Amino acid sequence: MSKIVILPEEVSKKIAAGEVIESPSSVVRELIDNSIDAGSTKITVSIIEGGKKLIEVIDDGEGMSKEDLEKSYLRHATSKIKSVDDLYRITTMGFRGEALASIAEVSELEIISRPKNQIEGHKIIVRDGKLIQSIPTSSPEGTIVRVRDLFFNLPVRRNFLKSDITEYKYILDVFVKKAIAFPEITFELIKDLKTDILLPKSNSLYERIISIYPEIKSLNHKVYEDQDMKIEIFFSKPSVTRPTRNLQQIFVNRRFVESKSLLNAFSKAYENYTSKGSYPIVFCFIRINPSLVDVNIHPAKKEIKFKNEGKIYHQIIELITSGLKETDQVVEINESELTLNPIEKSIKKSIETFLQSKANNTIHQQEIYKTFLETSKPQEEQPKFLSNYKKLEEANLIESNYLNKTQSPPVQFVQNEEQEKTELKKYKFIGSIFNTYLIFEVEGEDKILLIDQHALHEKIIYSQKYKELTTRGYITKQNLLMPHKFKISKDYLEMIKENLETFNKLGFSIKIDEDNIEVTSIPSFFNIGIDIESGIIEICEKIKEEKSSNLETVLEKLASIACKSAVKGNTSMTPFEAYKLLEEALREEYRYTCPHGRPTMLYIEKNTLESLFMRR
Repeated sequence: MSKIVILPEEVSKKIAAGEVIESPSSVVRELIDNSIDAGSTKITVSIIEGGKKLIEVIDDGEGMSKEDLEKSYLRHATSKIKSVDDLYRITTMGFRGEALASIAEVSELEIISRPKNQIEGHKIIVRDGKLIQSIPTSSPEGTIVRVRDLFFNLPVRRNFLKSDITEYKYILDVFVKKAIAFPEITFELIKDLKTDILLPKSNSLYERIISIYPEIKSLNHKVYEDQDMKIEIFFSKPSVTRPTRNLQQIFVNRRFVESKSLLNAFSKAYENYTSKGSYPIVFCFIRINPSLVDVNIHPAKKEIKFKNEGKIYHQIIELITSGLKETDQVVEINESELTLNPIEKSIKKSIETFLQSKANNTIHQQEIYKTFLETSKPQEEQPKFLSNYKKLEEANLIESNYLNKTQSPPVQFVQNEEQEKTELKKYKFIGSIFNTYLIFEVEGEDKILLIDQHALHEKIIYSQKYKELTTRGYITKQNLLMPHKFKISKDYLEMIKENLETFNKLGFSIKIDEDNIEVTSIPSFFNIGIDIESGIIEICEKIKEEKSSNLETVLEKLASIACKSAVKGNTSMTPFEAYKLLEEALREEYRYTCPHGRPTMLYIEKNTLESLFMRR
């Protein structure tokens, strides 16, 4: 007896529908595509209960006649392709005739439509794939589509849907990505009967991007064009990054797509300018001859194939790198030196300068070193690394560039003071490279200690606040004299609303008024002048990446906060500050990596230096 059977049509339709419609956001994606193809100038999306109860899309497009309306929900009914050859000349957002058919199979579908040349409109209702009603009705020009009770006939699929809040986030993401590529269309998103986003038509892609992401202050812009394609890229300076690829977006013929190859092109273009795990902002819009791209390889049209992907890959790299060279935040990389690692290159370039200046600096450094050891007594009322050191200030020996003197005490360290000083005396401060790397000679051990001042300070802050958070359950705050107010994109806004307790534990007091954020207090160890907005956005990205915000993940957010608060690279430090940073580091058991896993301090043997100069 044969084991293979032909599935009943009812089952096969449900399977096909499940491939196209995975969630409420899939419905929104397909319906917006249809509205765009209809030539709409305004598209309004209304959502109730995360799309589970109702999804409504209203447009002012060309509309459908009664005859077309009664065919529209049938499988593979489409006005956009008529032959196999048309599959290779796709210029519309939708084309397969699967969207409405799939939606109709798993919901109650109501469509009201009126073409511009008709006085009266028409309405159909389809449930479980079957036409229930078809009647004339009054309606405005365009089309109204209502999807009710999604997956009512697939209870298992419905049970796997996320919470209303989470499903709405997915819808918001789809909505934003559709709106970005069509600035000439007004988009409105209504959540539970209240307008959540209104995006009036814009004059350019750049204006639309900024209207959606107001936290983006500026972007570089480059364009390439030939007879087959146009590539338009908006990209940030290397100093503006995110911890995820959320703001690296690719649009091909105005369709958002996922392409690992082109994302790798972004990374390649920035590889000499950003650290691993940092992702600059990039919006890439590719307009290409439809015959050179296949959009028919994925049920949801997320992935595509290019005939000339290599050319596009290299052109993107060329556009971004040429743009980066025009900014004032990048440094030319000498390709001939790439055989040496960064530490070796730094030493090789700077060692002769240090040797020449060593004699002149020796007496001065010894005096400061002696003063430092004599005055670095433990103080009960405030942390050692953050105290005022009034004696030294009065002697005009230092003026701290980065230490915040208003912080509350962390959990105290138990250390033997004499043992600390004995260990510290081994280190003689030589100087700094590029105002970023500190060099100490380790006397009697034939080696030097090289410190990344930002990474090490970051680790110290993280460790102190980690202990404070795990002991008290929160980080102490400092009130701002004037609240810090700013606008932020909707996805971040929703994330902050859901995680106010997390932000509170991290030391932020935040008030939300529509799409405005008001920060009234910040963590007590934040430096003066720190970019509060950037810090909050980075924490949002971390929450999004980890998909939770319990105490364990709150601790992970400390890495972001510590990074924002730590002394930056390219910041001049006095010898006293360098010694104080080392003193605090020597108290840390796990001091050799920052919270992100990067090295903080490295020992380099004398024989390594001699090898660099071919003395061995």
